[in-house]
Amino acid sequence: MKRSLLLMMSILMVLSVAYAEQEYREYTIKKGDTLWDISGSELKDHFLWPKIWKENPQIKNPDLIFPGQTLRIPLKLIQRQVEVPEERPPEIEIPQKKEKPVKIKPEQPFIVNAALIASSGYIDREIPQIGRVTATPTGRTLIGSNEYAYIEVYNRPVKEGDRFYTLKSLGEVKHPKTGKFLGYLIQITGVVEVVGTEAGYMKAKVLKSFYEIETGSPLDIYQPIEPFPLVKVKAREGLHGTVVAARELRLINGLYDILHIDLGYADGVRPGNVFTVISGRKPHRPIGEIQVVSARAHTSVAMVIKSEQEISVGDYF
Repeated sequence: MKRSLLLMMSILMVLSVAYAEQEYREYTIKKGDTLWDISGSELKDHFLWPKIWKENPQIKNPDLIFPGQTLRIPLKLIQRQVEVPEERPPEIEIPQKKEKPVKIKPEQPFIVNAALIASSGYIDREIPQIGRVTATPTGRTLIGSNEYAYIEVYNRPVKEGDRFYTLKSLGEVKHPKTGKFLGYLIQITGVVEVVGTEAGYMKAKVLKSFYEIETGSPLDIYQPIEPFPLVKVKAREGLHGTVVAARELRLINGLYDILHIDLGYADGVRPGNVFTVISGRKPHRPIGEIQVVSARAHTSVAMVIKSEQEISVGDYF
């Protein structure tokens, strides 16, 4: 009886280990990898990268990952598509009827959601700062979704339920041709909501994190972003501009990457405008297309929708 019990416990332990191993897939980091890219390739969703980070506590800073490190990718996040066999009714002879022309539905437009707008960032001559993230209850300097932070807001009343954007400045942006200061590239890293007070501090919960949220991060006023279809809009004739920055200050950009250009709505640019990108290096030839996602006064955010080669700062349209 005792031997049978020990045998059963051993089997259960082996099964539990095997089950745990099946919950994750190991991924070895390669040169040039980022958690954003790994999440896109492994989970088919770039914005799930914080969940990969959370499953790998050995990674203290998500911006500092190195070739050869091993990550655990949670399989429960992988969306598998299962093909369901179509049930066919019994074959019955039916009199043939004249076939009607098939109506083909037009291609569905790309839907721009809040996550894309927020994570793309924007260029502004000043960094908004109506408050800041002062600390966290756990003492961590980096936090993500569903975690808590202590915040302070300057010179305005705040009540429970108020929301704020958390920001991060990636540095100055200067025009690649003229050297003129255009502003700061500002990243929206997340959304926090005030839930009350604790130990004399204003406490907020992270509702969404597009990137890691750091202590000391500036706060800005929250304005809801409604999803909208990105349809092609004919650009005004005579508009010519330059790619001045890229999301996360990337040097090389390809299909569906985000770029910043030096024209905005005051110059006649509208969301949906499509421009042909010309290489800034010889030979000066068309290398892709970009479509404007959002526009500020004199700068806009655009997505690469066609790419024959990498698009870089200094390329023009």
